[in-house]
Amino acid sequence: MMKQLLCSLLFCYCILSVSAQSTVSAEIAEFNSPKIALAPLRFLASDELKGRNTIDPEINVAARYISEAFRSFGLKEVDGIVDYFQPFKVKIEEEVRINGKNTNLVPAKNVMGWIEGTDSILKNEFIILSSHYDHIGVAAEPKMEEGKLDNIYNGARDNAIGTAAVIDAARYFAKHPTKRSILFITYSAEEMGLVGSKYFALHPPIPLKRIIYNLNIDNASYNDTTAITLVGLDRTTADEDIRKACTAFGLSILPDPIQGKLFYGSDNLPLAEKGIPAPTYSLGMKDFGPTILNRYHQLSDEVGNFNLNYAMKFINSYILAAKNIADNPVQPKWKTGDEFENAWKELYKN
Repeated sequence: MMKQLLCSLLFCYCILSVSAQSTVSAEIAEFNSPKIALAPLRFLASDELKGRNTIDPEINVAARYISEAFRSFGLKEVDGIVDYFQPFKVKIEEEVRINGKNTNLVPAKNVMGWIEGTDSILKNEFIILSSHYDHIGVAAEPKMEEGKLDNIYNGARDNAIGTAAVIDAARYFAKHPTKRSILFITYSAEEMGLVGSKYFALHPPIPLKRIIYNLNIDNASYNDTTAITLVGLDRTTADEDIRKACTAFGLSILPDPIQGKLFYGSDNLPLAEKGIPAPTYSLGMKDFGPTILNRYHQLSDEVGNFNLNYAMKFINSYILAAKNIADNPVQPKWKTGDEFENAWKELYKN
């Protein structure tokens, strides 16, 4: 009799959980109209921003665009961070001329803001929603690409869509805060070796032990619009919260298509090395073959050939996944035996 009762309770819980996900997903979809949600993607990947190279002036236009979006939503500035900018320097091999002087140290900036949680206890913990907003700039020589002469690496997939998702999440959570606090970060200089995220991990304006999870976004391209790829799938205990969010938007979850190697090439890594559970949420990749490589770091990575219906599912499922994790009273952790488990135990003294 007890076993039957427990099974009945579990069944009821599952039904209620699915129902709740359906309700919230509908709210997110209604709140996040494509016209508004895709505007950051269109702007950041526009020709006017010339590929958002960290050493070019257009990157500052992108940074200001993000910071003003955060300001308009009412995000708080982190203590010690002025104007939502965390400045740092990028060392480059060849000298460039800036403000009339030659230098091989180029100024750059991460953009960040936060929203306080609603729970009296959990608000002292943070999850980070992150992406990188830089890309690789302009080609030395124009090339014919898909029927047109082009020289701008617009980076719609890598990673304007990720930054758009973080901006859209900030806009949503400013109106619908979660139990935990959320820190929104867009990094610069990822394409130069994860420089911005490494700087943040070494100079965190919030104690790292208060950051309990990072859901990063980075992308190459996609070849499966029925799924997202979770780089780091089966490595943290938050997978189910992400899976429920994807299911609510009709998406499944794929693992890293190159046997976990992608985990070590994006902005999730510096925080993971500190012990913070930190996977990367990516567009659906069933393999890393020609369809991906034909867009990844190519001149053809543009909004015009992006499946924007899929882009909306990607953005909305990311927001719901973040909400599930931020509202879950159980702190996420690395699974037993993971290479970062001991760092997690040391950071949180567990």
